[in-house]
Amino acid sequence: MFGLLALVSSGAALAQGLPPSSSAASSGLPGAAPLADLPTDHRLPGPDPRQCGATRYSALCAEGRWSDFARMRVEMKAPGFVGVYSMEQPENRDVHTTYSETHGKKRRGGEVVFVNEDTFAYRSRDKFAATETTLDELMSSPILVTQLASLLLDLGALVGPAEITEPRAITARNATQYLRTEAPGMAALFGPPWEMTGSVRPGENGDLSFRLRLSHRPVDGRGRLQAGKRDVIELIGTVNHTDRRKRMSDTFDLVGWKLVKAGNELEPVKTMEEARQAAGGR
Repeated sequence: MFGLLALVSSGAALAQGLPPSSSAASSGLPGAAPLADLPTDHRLPGPDPRQCGATRYSALCAEGRWSDFARMRVEMKAPGFVGVYSMEQPENRDVHTTYSETHGKKRRGGEVVFVNEDTFAYRSRDKFAATETTLDELMSSPILVTQLASLLLDLGALVGPAEITEPRAITARNATQYLRTEAPGMAALFGPPWEMTGSVRPGENGDLSFRLRLSHRPVDGRGRLQAGKRDVIELIGTVNHTDRRKRMSDTFDLVGWKLVKAGNELEPVKTMEEARQAAGGR
């Protein structure tokens, strides 16, 4: 997952900066907010609870064995919100992602595939703030949600994916530390005390099925806990850590997609092979 985040970040760097708050706000993802400035006065005692770390107050963040998946599909449910996300991370970084979100009467959806480090193709009916920020807007929600599922599975299972050989109930809780997931330009924070209950079970072809329920205190964009409130999120899906594809097929259909290189839209192409040629090859 951190390899994917670095890839998206490289696209943002080529676009000369992270997306503005308006683009981050376009996501209806519960708990997601533009990244706030961190304190500059480091003389204050104790860590900032929004930063990842190892103390009993710093945030818990997704990393390690559960985050390094070959593919994941997850449905996220929260009051007034449903999102469905899929992400595939092959050996050669042709990351392929889909997303569909319903938040009240608002709907978002799209699909994106990386061609190389600075080129991607996408299709979507969404409106984006600018060509330079399109990639961040396409990828933020899928990154945040798959990170959250990976983090909760890691905290609850306490073993690696390969060690899940039979159905098991999992649980995790914490009274002091935030859960934090991060994408370029925004982060999702889930405040303590939080509790996760759920299950994970092996399936076919290396797939693991999971069902998770997270109860947490909501926070604002600066990580301040919202007094007297409590939110519940459900995550239902499958994850695979063993069946990693070599690369996207040259014949993958890109008719009707937009092709963007270094923040500039290129002429349309019909296949992944043509997209690679337009991007300058591999």
